Amino acid sequence: MQKGLPTSAPTVGEGWQSIMSDLDSKILPGLTHWEASNRFFAYFKPHASYPAVLGEMLCAGLNVMGFDWIASPACTELEVVTLDWLGQFLNLPDKFLGSSEGPGGGVIQGSAGESATVVLLAAAVRKQKAQSERTKMVVYVSDQTHAIAQKATMILGIRCRVVKTSIENRFEMQAADLEAAIEEDVKNGLCPIAAVATTGTTSSCAFDPLVPIAAVCKKRDLWVHVDAAYGGAYACLDKYREKFEGLEEVDSFCVNCHKKLLCPFDIAALYVANRRPILDALSLQPEYLRNAHSESGAVVDFEHWQMPLGRRFRSLKLWFVMRRFGTEGLRFHVQNGCDLADYFADLVEKDEELEISVPVSLSLVCFRWKGRGEEDQQRLLDAVKARGEAFVIHTKLDGRIVIRVACGGVEQTKEDVLGCYNVISRELRRIK
Repeated sequence: MQKGLPTSAPTVGEGWQSIMSDLDSKILPGLTHWEASNRFFAYFKPHASYPAVLGEMLCAGLNVMGFDWIASPACTELEVVTLDWLGQFLNLPDKFLGSSEGPGGGVIQGSAGESATVVLLAAAVRKQKAQSERTKMVVYVSDQTHAIAQKATMILGIRCRVVKTSIENRFEMQAADLEAAIEEDVKNGLCPIAAVATTGTTSSCAFDPLVPIAAVCKKRDLWVHVDAAYGGAYACLDKYREKFEGLEEVDSFCVNCHKKLLCPFDIAALYVANRRPILDALSLQPEYLRNAHSESGAVVDFEHWQMPLGRRFRSLKLWFVMRRFGTEGLRFHVQNGCDLADYFADLVEKDEELEISVPVSLSLVCFRWKGRGEEDQQRLLDAVKARGEAFVIHTKLDGRIVIRVACGGVEQTKEDVLGCYNVISRELRRIK
């Protein structure tokens, strides 16, 4: 693309017709259309809706800075209200709501990665108060936990221990294995500080069992963070309620609203049962930010809940979505992704050349070319990608390549899912 654009900015401003013409002819052809294409089945597709896009536009136009309450009161207060709405919609325990009597509440972060870094820092500072050295601290994840957790430990200079999972246990982290790792590290003079459980892993949508994991962590006073970046949205559906049992016992919970909740990137809702450890870790009040409202303790200053100072008016787009669609409309959208995945899985199961690799979970289907080795799995994946008619990616489960199809775009239909299957089936038989 660089060859098609000038090497320096224009001296005199150009007209919109010229700018938009270059956008259409030079920029758009080089994009991967995460949102615009209904044949995008890779990663976990973001789901933007027109009310949220309008909210994003108004956020940019209003251009307020909501780092503390006095900087823009309605920006802070709408965030508190909207995150309480979302928490209720997801059936979260009251302890995570800003309107509750306790010290908990929600805050919008840019991503699940930022959220993990914030809570793991809080967990570390909490242990440092007990005279523990940062270099001896350990955070526990599974081999299915998203890389954001390990990256957070790298940033913070904390050890990360990976607990292995197995296909026999559906790639869920087992509490007994976690406990064994914790006790071994304690015996070796290390200081366990936190565990990251996942509800809806990226590779297979596995759900770590929260009740036994929280029980293990409670014995050693570990912070339990739930990465529900993708799977958290499904807590709104009664059929999946049991997968979230144990939230009453965890310390923090994060869901990406830019995945299944009809908001464009970036907006991650982080809920904490107790805000105090985060405030202890991140509060810094220079003279130029001091004001009577903050010092009274009667208002919320979100600058102390996050890494940067500045913050955008992100709650506006979520507020627009929840008002325009209502909880009924949001549930319909979340359920539709599950229905499309079930439809695709049915097509795979009826195809004698394909096999489901792990039980279908939420809106994700993982499958393989039946009876074939890794080289053939890669050949099939490459052939499908080369066609350009559907975008899918792979992962590895138990050391074997599987192809992932993540369903459920805003306007995705059964016809789109069937089209994806037809490309896979056709290419398989072509290269067979």
